[in-house]
Amino acid sequence: MPVPTLAEARLDLRVTGTAQDAKIQRLLNAAIRSASEYLNRPIPWTDDAGNPVEVPETVYAAILLELRALFDDPESIHSLAFKNLLGPSRTNMGV
Repeated sequence: MPVPTLAEARLDLRVTGTAQDAKIQRLLNAAIRSASEYLNRPIPWTDDAGNPVEVPETVYAAILLELRALFDDPESIHSLAFKNLLGPSRTNMGV
C-alpha cells in the first residue's frame, strides 16, 4: 500500500472539512519523515528503476499512528507500538 494521503489522514483522524488540512499535511510529512529516518530508508519506496512501490501495511499503520500522536498529543514521546510496527522493515542498522 502507498503512504497515507491527506484524505486518508483526515479520515483516520476523524476530521471533517478542510480547515485543518495544512496542519494535517505538515504533521503527515513529519510522520513520514520520522518513519523514514527510523527505517534508514526513503519513503515512499522505489524499485531499482525508480518507480514507487508499496510500503508494508505495518509501515503505513506506523505512519498513521505517529500522525495521531502528533495531532492529538504533540508533547508525547514516540510510542513503543510505532517502533514495533517499523522494526521488521528497518535496514542498515549496523553493529
